[in-house]
Amino acid sequence: MKRKMSSSPEIGSTSDGTLGALFDVFLSFRGPDTRTNFTYTLYYALLDKGIRVFIDKKGIGVGEEIGPEIFHAIDDSKICIPIFSKGYASSRWCLRELEHMMQCRKTNELEILPVFYDVEPSDVKLETRVYRDALTQHKKECGVETVQGWEDALKEVTKIKGWDAKNKGYGELAHLIARKVSVKLKVSSVYISDELVGMDESVNEIVDMLNVESKDIRIIGIWGMGGIGKTTLAKVVYSKLSTNFESHSFISDIREASKGFGLLNVQRQLISNIIGDVGVELSSIDHGMNMIKDQFCRMKVLIFLDDVDHASQLMALAAKKEWFGMGSRIVVTTRNKSVLCKFQSQFEHCLIYEAKELNNLAALRLFSKHAFRSDSPPNAFLSLSTEVITKTGGLPLAIEVIGSFLCGKTKEVVWQDTLEKMDHLLHEDVKEKLMLSYEKLDHPQKQIFLDIACFLSGKNKSYATYMWDDCGFFPEEGIDVLLLMSLVKIGEENTLWMHDQLKDLGKSIVHQEYYKDPRKGSRVWELGGPDIVQNRKGI
Repeated sequence: MKRKMSSSPEIGSTSDGTLGALFDVFLSFRGPDTRTNFTYTLYYALLDKGIRVFIDKKGIGVGEEIGPEIFHAIDDSKICIPIFSKGYASSRWCLRELEHMMQCRKTNELEILPVFYDVEPSDVKLETRVYRDALTQHKKECGVETVQGWEDALKEVTKIKGWDAKNKGYGELAHLIARKVSVKLKVSSVYISDELVGMDESVNEIVDMLNVESKDIRIIGIWGMGGIGKTTLAKVVYSKLSTNFESHSFISDIREASKGFGLLNVQRQLISNIIGDVGVELSSIDHGMNMIKDQFCRMKVLIFLDDVDHASQLMALAAKKEWFGMGSRIVVTTRNKSVLCKFQSQFEHCLIYEAKELNNLAALRLFSKHAFRSDSPPNAFLSLSTEVITKTGGLPLAIEVIGSFLCGKTKEVVWQDTLEKMDHLLHEDVKEKLMLSYEKLDHPQKQIFLDIACFLSGKNKSYATYMWDDCGFFPEEGIDVLLLMSLVKIGEENTLWMHDQLKDLGKSIVHQEYYKDPRKGSRVWELGGPDIVQNRKGI
C-alpha cells in the first residue's frame, strides 16, 4: 500500500492526494514523538503567518511504503524543517525524507532549518548511541549501502545552524521559527525591474556603509534629486540584505502615505511587517511610537523608509537607536538631506549616500533597453540615441520616460522633433516628479531656484548673492535649502551648478507665466530679450 499525501485544504491538497500547489515549508517529523505537541504548534504558527505548509497528518502504517508524493512535496517546497526527536532515526521514512532534502539542497538550493527537539546535534551526528543503534538495525533490514546514504545525510545536516528546543516553551520556539521563515520568504516582497543598469557600484557602496556584521545601530540616508533612482537602489539593497535580519520591512512612498492621518497607517504597516501581527490597533501617533519602541528593541531589524520628506515622519517611525535591537539598520530615501540632521546625535552612525547620475555608457544602455528592448541601439539610431541621453543629463527617470516614448518609433523625423522639443519643454511625467521638490520651497527660495535655472548655472555664487540680498530673498538660507534638497550644487571656484533637467523645469515654470504674452514674463533668456525689456519700460 502506497503512502498518500495528507495535508490541510488551506495548502492546496486535493481529495485524491495529488499535489495542487507549491508549498513554502515541508515539515519532516516522527509522528508519535512530536505530532500532537510541538509539530502542530509550529504548524499553526506558520499558518497564522500565511505560510503554506506541507504536513503529513496521517502518518505511515507498518509495512507501508513512502509514496512519490512526499518527494514531490519536498521538491516543490522552499524550506524544509526536519524535527529531530529521539525516535526520528527509527523511522526509515523520516531518514528517506532527510536524504532527499539534503540532495535537493545541493541541486536546487533548498533551505534546511533543523530543529533539535529532544536530542543534541552530537546524537544526530552519530557520535552517541541515540541514533546509531537505530541505524544498525536498519542495516540488517535495508542493507549497508542504503543506510550509508542516511548516515551521510544525518552528519551533513548537523553542519547547519538550527534551533534547540530544550529550555524553550513550544509556543515561544514555534513563534521564533515562524518569524524566521516569514523573513526568508519575504525576500522578494519588493518588485525590481529586469531593466536595471549601472547600479552595482552604488549598491556595493551602500552595502559597505550598512556593514550588517557590525552590532552597532545605524541609520543610512540615500539622498538625491527626484528621478535619480533612489527607490530602485533601495529595493536592490533591501532584497540583497533582508535575510541577514530577524525581521524586515520596506515602506514605500511615505511622503504620500503620511498625508492627513496617514502616518498612523504607516506605523501600523511597519509594526505589522516586523512582528507579524496583521491586527495592530493604534489610537495615536504616540501609541505607535511606544509600540515600536517596546516591540522592536530586542530584535535585529532592517527597515527601509522610502521617500521621507519631513523629520516628523522619521520621528514617528525611528526616533532613537534605543528603539531597536543590536545590529539593526534603518535606511531612508529622501530628497531633503535636512530630514536626517536631527538623528545624527541619536544613532551611533548616521551616514549619507548621495545617489549619482548615470554615466554615458550606462545611460545609453538603459535608454536602449526602453527604446529598443536591447542593450544597445541599432547603428542607424546610435547618433540620435546619444543626443537624447546627453539632453537627459544621465537622470534615470528622464531616460526611461523618453526611451519608452520613442519605443517602436522608426521615423527619424519623430526623433528629431522629440530632440527639439526637449530643448524647450520637459516631459510631463518627468516634470511632475521634479515639481514635488520645487513645491516644497517658499517664495524667496523659488525665486532663487528660477534665477539659477534660467541664468546663473555656471556663474559665481557671490555675485548672485548680492542681487538676491538686495531683493530680500535671504540668499544664504535659500541656497542652503536648495543644496539640502539636491536642487543645486556648488562647484569649483564657488560656481552654481544645476542639473539640466532641473534647469528645464525652471524654464518651463517661467514659460507658463508668459505662454500667451512673453512681454509679461518674469525672466527672459532667449534672443529678443533686450527688445522685450525695452518694450516693457514704463509699464
